[in-house]
Amino acid sequence: MNYPQWVIEGIGGPWVIGLIAISHVFISQFAVGGGFFLPITEYIARKNGNMEMLEYVHKHTRFFTILTSVVGAMFGVGIWFAIGLVNPDATAFLIRNFVLAWTIEWVWFFLEIASLVVYYYGWKTLSPRTHQIVGWVYLFTAVMTLFTINGILTFMLTPGDWVENRNLWSAWFNPTFWPSFTIRLLVCLGLAGLYGLITASRMPKEGGLRTQMLRYSAMWFIPTFVGMLFAMGWYFFALPEEVRTMLYSGVSGFARGNLAVLTRVSMLTILFTCTMGMMIYFGAYANPDEFKGGKIAFLMLSALFVTGAGEWTREVLRKPYVIRYVMYSNGVLAANAKTLEDSEQTFLDNIKWRRTGESDGEAMFRAQCRSCHTMDGYRPLREFLAGRDENSINSLLKIMRPGDKNPYQNIMPPVMGTDTELASLAHYLAEEAAKADAPHH
Repeated sequence: MNYPQWVIEGIGGPWVIGLIAISHVFISQFAVGGGFFLPITEYIARKNGNMEMLEYVHKHTRFFTILTSVVGAMFGVGIWFAIGLVNPDATAFLIRNFVLAWTIEWVWFFLEIASLVVYYYGWKTLSPRTHQIVGWVYLFTAVMTLFTINGILTFMLTPGDWVENRNLWSAWFNPTFWPSFTIRLLVCLGLAGLYGLITASRMPKEGGLRTQMLRYSAMWFIPTFVGMLFAMGWYFFALPEEVRTMLYSGVSGFARGNLAVLTRVSMLTILFTCTMGMMIYFGAYANPDEFKGGKIAFLMLSALFVTGAGEWTREVLRKPYVIRYVMYSNGVLAANAKTLEDSEQTFLDNIKWRRTGESDGEAMFRAQCRSCHTMDGYRPLREFLAGRDENSINSLLKIMRPGDKNPYQNIMPPVMGTDTELASLAHYLAEEAAKADAPHH
């Protein structure tokens, strides 16, 4: 409502954010995983006097530094660019309310990158003891970066007591903070093992180091596979009741042959995770000589899919909010929506940006629908409304007003506005829907 809107035809704004965010999260958690893998492996190598293992860590620190600090930083900037354009209201809200948290996160991130650079260049210039300490500093700062950003991410789904007391610490340490942090740490450990498998698989088979490192890396997945079941259960019971109900309904639909998208993604995630576990054990650990090429590529793609599925699920569970109970996915504050409805104010009078010559109906569509829907691409309204006349659409819009009688209240923001404004929106949508019915020559 307060900013001009960046319109992306076809895939829509949410997918732009999603594709960048999934890549960024994958690389960032990879970075934290490396924070565990590099100093711990260095410590084991020095303790056992294993110079081959130590040289392995030294050799692959460069690859890790470039991947996480350069590529990861690029996607990090991309995230801010995308969310600032696609959903500026939510971005501004999070910045205003988490100034201290963002500052702390950026300090930790600066120290993380600085220590990683010192760790890389210090292999030949620092004493073994000092170099090891720098490695531990990198591990600590990487975990603290994750610790900080986790509070903001989980707040968006479970703001907890913040809704009532507006206290920063209530927002940060919200109901899903600890289970989510545990899950992400376990994922990071698994990605640390994956990093080891990738680098070790490229080593020559002569000698025993390749086999040793493949088996060593495979063992990093043990905490992930053992702990994830308990962590996911902890996370599930920390979710709001209506979110758990949504998940229950998806599972119950499976018994009737009605597979919701969320259920399908969850099943695929479990399938890919189990497949990865079997490949790691029967491949990297039990048959290291045969572990190469296509198996590594499959593990990488599977890990990326599981990461994406997890982030997508978190986004879906927030619906119809971008910040649960606080702001709807179209950027309208929940409190403002109720005020508008109770006072019968016109919605369009509260829009600060309108295009020249734009009809009221198009302005209503852009402000309330465009954040999630396109006309012909992602979540296409023209296809959904095809065959409906203006009266039918207007009746549907009135059903979707704020209130307990709205059957879509748990998946879509309520439609706000006076009867006249809803009629304008219905007229605009009917005209657009008619284009889908028109014959193509």
